[in-house]
Amino acid sequence: MTVNDLPPEAQVAIGYALPEHRGAFASLLAFDRNLARSVAGASEAIVGQLRLAWWRDALAASAEALPRGNPLLDELAKGFGEQRRQLGALVDGWEAVLLAEPIDMAAIQSLKAGREAGWLALADALKTEANEAAVLHAAGRWAIADLISGLPEEDRNPGIKADAQASLGQPASLPRAMRPLAVLDALARRSLAAGGTPLLAGRGSAMVALRAGLFGR
Repeated sequence: MTVNDLPPEAQVAIGYALPEHRGAFASLLAFDRNLARSVAGASEAIVGQLRLAWWRDALAASAEALPRGNPLLDELAKGFGEQRRQLGALVDGWEAVLLAEPIDMAAIQSLKAGREAGWLALADALKTEANEAAVLHAAGRWAIADLISGLPEEDRNPGIKADAQASLGQPASLPRAMRPLAVLDALARRSLAAGGTPLLAGRGSAMVALRAGLFGR
């Protein structure tokens, strides 16, 4: 999976990363997308679980025992180092979605927690010294907005809508090194305020991304 395979808002956000960090941000978002596709494309739950189990084991392996020949795993190892092991929480979050039928609040909260863990791992791996609470706030808001924007209206139960409203608030204060997350956070706030629209929809979203990319909010 390349950057061009990512959703447009992810591509825009990565563009605001520091050059030396761009690959790490791209690998995190590509990994999340890869897991989502594994879940969506699983003909049976057990098939999806086997794919997720491979990733869980690969991420937990030592540097010497890492499976060879998977470009995305190579990029994660390069960008995250030992912090790649924290990405197991993201695998767990997508497994909760896979096993939920239909998707419920427990699964949504698991995915949210997994995505938050992924962003915290990245902030740690890049030594950004970002405030943990700020990373969690921004990552959690993006996690909910991204999920809701992909759900049909009939699947947006009251619990999901309430969680979306609870996610609204002031932008998180993030360091320059975490600017891509600041962009996704700004787009997420706009999406949630509009009831769950696509994160990069219309001229207004482009201006929101530009402002957050330049000024961090």
